[in-house]
Amino acid sequence: ENFNIYNTNLKTEYYHNRILFGAPGTGKSYDLDRDKDKLLEKGGLFERVTFHPDYSYSQFVGTYKPVTNEHNQIDYKYVPGPFMRTYVEAIKSAKSAVPKPHLLIIEEINRANVAAVFGDVFQLLDRDKQNVSTYPIQATEDMRNYLVDELGGILDNYKTIKIPNNMFIWATMNSADQGVFPMDTAFKRRWNFTYLGIDEKEEKIKKYKIKIGKNVYNWNDIRKEINNVLLEECNVNEDKLIGPYFISKKILENSEKDNKEFTEVFKNKVIMYLFDEI
Repeated sequence: ENFNIYNTNLKTEYYHNRILFGAPGTGKSYDLDRDKDKLLEKGGLFERVTFHPDYSYSQFVGTYKPVTNEHNQIDYKYVPGPFMRTYVEAIKSAKSAVPKPHLLIIEEINRANVAAVFGDVFQLLDRDKQNVSTYPIQATEDMRNYLVDELGGILDNYKTIKIPNNMFIWATMNSADQGVFPMDTAFKRRWNFTYLGIDEKEEKIKKYKIKIGKNVYNWNDIRKEINNVLLEECNVNEDKLIGPYFISKKILENSEKDNKEFTEVFKNKVIMYLFDEI
């Protein structure tokens, strides 16, 4: 039995492949979390993964590896990564009467070598007008056996795979970090990039005060003045400036009362960042 369940006719306002990028503290993860809650408000699942320099294809997609069975013996089986887990749940939902969206969130996507981590899955990111993968990829024998176990059917059903249009892949990217991997143009063009400006959502922190000596100042004014010096005197690019949430709201809420805690955070986070990165 061959089934075509990739096009679920799911309607949404959100892009299927999207990357939010900007300076540190501009609220990238916050925005994705907010949109995630809205995307999944009527049901659906999500999984979150954080990339790092040693992250690999086998961790992201899946691989055949030794595992301990119920008899405390070593067996070999296909162990899925976050991509394949999300994919399987999306296909299960797509086969149901009421398909729901399934979301994979990738934090710090450019801290890993994305060409190596995505491998042939990269081809699936190219989507057609229905937001289904334009070009399928060949499934490995291990992957096909895993899909049969999870989804039913026979091996011939899974010679090739596509991403269904109820599967979303969203990511954050901080281009200011040292040691990040470059992305090639072919990879970038498969994503919708949204830039969060350095003063995005600054209204939400304008009320917070900090104490310096005997004087009280508005933290947002201090932050913007630091950025002005970096821009005008140090010729620093905007993606290395300090965003509104570089210091968390939790610290800012108590900053006027608890000057000691804010001072420690300012020293250990802001000064260290300026020293290391700028």
